[in-house]
Amino acid sequence: MNYRELGNTGLLVSAVGFGGVPINRVEPDRATATLLRAFELGINFVDSARSYGDSEDKIGLALQQYEASDDIIVATKARALDADTMRTKIDRSLAALQTDHIHIYQLHDLREGQLEKVTAPGGALQALDRARQQGKISHIGLSGHHPEALIPAMRSGLFETVQMPLNVIDYPLFADNIPIATELSLGIVVMKPLCGGLMESPERALRFVLSHPVSTAIPGMDCPEQVEENAAVGCEQIQLSDKDRSKLKDEARRLGKDFCRRCGYCQRCPAGLRIPDIFRFERYHSSYFMQDWAKEQYAGLESDVTSCIECGECEKMCPYDLPVREKLQQAHQHLRG
Repeated sequence: MNYRELGNTGLLVSAVGFGGVPINRVEPDRATATLLRAFELGINFVDSARSYGDSEDKIGLALQQYEASDDIIVATKARALDADTMRTKIDRSLAALQTDHIHIYQLHDLREGQLEKVTAPGGALQALDRARQQGKISHIGLSGHHPEALIPAMRSGLFETVQMPLNVIDYPLFADNIPIATELSLGIVVMKPLCGGLMESPERALRFVLSHPVSTAIPGMDCPEQVEENAAVGCEQIQLSDKDRSKLKDEARRLGKDFCRRCGYCQRCPAGLRIPDIFRFERYHSSYFMQDWAKEQYAGLESDVTSCIECGECEKMCPYDLPVREKLQQAHQHLRG
């Protein structure tokens, strides 16, 4: 495994890290096996969040079973604007991870207009600073899906790492953020490197990301086989051929920009809709010529789009500002039979 500097934190992180979203939907034994395989293959950076279901709990369980757990760099994050909320979430993360120390705690999903709130007296940054002084965390980072919100936060000097999407689709949006973060010696953690699992070749997609001056890419993984495939790329001397670049451009054109990245933020649907899965089935139906399979999977869901109560919560949570309700209706038309 190749290792890279995480900005000025003094930490060396594996070029391919572990994205902790998908393990929240698998059984604990499988999650543990997946994480332990990652550790065995040299992956030493694990990312989670308070909002990722029981992801932190499962990471904590795996770390208890790994003899060299002190070598694993754990990053997690929480959405909070005020100090009291952030303080509570930090303590809950520590309990879930079964530890008294977290290497990197990130302000999660920072949006425009929020930096002033989190840095004001009584804001979330106050709790993060206090937790660092107490030794509960070592480094403060931030994550976000909106490039215009990240830039002033990066320039503030208050954060040591930045987590942002980077893939062949989203690259034009974040192309300006990378040199800024590099100039400021911020550790760059890349989420969504595989476009939510939609890329034809995970290897090629990871090579694209790692050909940039980033610290680590964190594809989500939920089985040992995925770990082995992705970790292999982290062991390479990264080169992207002209053929690879051409294929990536073709994929970008095919996928477009108006698609679900399966970040999972909309999964707290009051009607119980499995929104990312519905969009995944629709993608297989429309792009991969698997109509029968997609319709069968959709028919097997406990709740389909007819259960939608039009509350709009999904659109409030979507970091990509997708017209989720409209897209759900379109998916239903394709998948209902």
